[in-house]
Order: sequence, then structure tokens, then C-alpha cells
Amino acid sequence: MAPARDVIADVLALLKGDPVFLAGSLVAEETYGKTNSHHDVDLFCPTSQVLISVGQKLLCHGYTLDDRFERVWVRWLHYGFKTWHTNSLRLLSPQGVETNLVYKLTDGHPTTSLAQVLESFDFGLLGTGYDVETGQYRDLRPYLFPDEMSQLYVGTSQPVPADEIALPLMPNKRMNWRNGFISQYNGLRECGRYAKYHTYGYDMSLVKDDLITGYRSAAAYFSGTFDADKQQLGQIYEAIADKIEFDAIDELTKASSLIDYKDSLDVIMEALE
Repeated sequence: MAPARDVIADVLALLKGDPVFLAGSLVAEETYGKTNSHHDVDLFCPTSQVLISVGQKLLCHGYTLDDRFERVWVRWLHYGFKTWHTNSLRLLSPQGVETNLVYKLTDGHPTTSLAQVLESFDFGLLGTGYDVETGQYRDLRPYLFPDEMSQLYVGTSQPVPADEIALPLMPNKRMNWRNGFISQYNGLRECGRYAKYHTYGYDMSLVKDDLITGYRSAAAYFSGTFDADKQQLGQIYEAIADKIEFDAIDELTKASSLIDYKDSLDVIMEALE
């Protein structure tokens, strides 16, 4: 796996001038001075038109689509985008780097700026990114987390060791999570994301507290309903909270990899047992 800085340099050179935003685990790896803590490139597009334009540009530069995304590409070209919350296209670079183009809606509107993209993430550690059009690096963490970041001066040219700072969930996500306002889609996936970033070596202590509180709050609510599926979902959330609390990261990783999120809740529960 190539170092993050090299992959980022290649992306910025190829797409300079295109209105897209580079963020996610790749940029976090560079920000925190880590190695081998990304597996793909995430590029966020402010409009569906930009996704199509940049997708075609990448194809012209030797990027390829697998069979599934070839079919998605053909359907988009013929019929356009529908009303999905997130539309994404996965390509493989000539060097074998998985690259995702993403156009998503947050609170019903497109994410049309780097700041909006960063705030749409769940984990505060992902608060940095690149405006690819200008090639500029942006760090939103001092604004989003003034109390935590006041302990440490962060410059754009000096990586921050991961063990020197811990950040919670993004502020706009944290309140909802801690009160148990969790969609089933997000709730069943968040434990896998948590395990992944924990394995990368980030300090997840504040996120850990947020997630445990949220899962237990949602579980308590669902246990009082008369809907059998909701009751079972509450049991799943309780099991996830236990595994997070006792740092059963390997079990969370394994369970997340085994779960087909289209399966019934019974199958998901079995994977967590």
C-alpha cells in the first residue's frame, strides 16, 4: 500500500481544477502521521454532474470499473440519478488503488463544500480534507472541537501523533447518538467502522463512550415497544454495546464482516453471539 502522501499527490495532480473534495481515511492517515490506515480514496462530488464528469475523466486516464459498477455507470448515463441518499461509483486506478466517487445528500441537500463533507462524517478524527479544485488542505478540527484542540496547536505541515489527541463523534452527530436517535442502517454499520479505526490505531476513547451511550439508549427504548423486530434490534444494540465496552474489537470486526445487512435480524444476532 502506497503512503497516503503519495496517493494524495497523485490525486491532486490528476484532478486539479475539478470541484471535488478529498477526505476520509486517506487524509486522516496523512494528518495523523500513520501508515497502512487506508484502503481506498474517497472523493466527494457537490453535484451529480461533477460525479459523471470526473468519472469519465478517470476512465480516460486508465481507471476501470468492475462488472457491477459498469452496470451502474450505464444506468446513470441513460436515466440519471434518482433520490438515493448516497450515490457512489467505485473505480480501480492503473496502480490498483480503489477510488470512490461519492455524491450524497445530508439533511436533504447536497454537500457542496468541503466543510459540509467533513461535518457529514461520524468520527471527529476525520475533520481534515483537501479542496481538490485549489489543492488546499483544510483542518476543521479547531472549529468543531475547540476544547479538545485547545491543548494542541495544529499546523497543516506538521502531522499530529494519534496518541496525543482524542476526538468524539462530530458535534452534529453526537447529540443524536447519545440520545439513541440511531437509524437501523447506521446503527448496524457503525460498530464495524469503529472497529476499523480502532485497528488503525486511533484513540477512539471518546467515540467509544458516545457509541456505548447511544446503543444502550436505543436498546432501552426498543425493549419497551411491542414490535418484535424492534425488540430484537434492541438486543443487537445491547450486544454491540457490550463488545465495544469490553474492547472485543476482533469479535466486532468478525461479526461486521459476516453480516449481510439485508439479512433478517435473527441472522445478525447470531453473528454477534
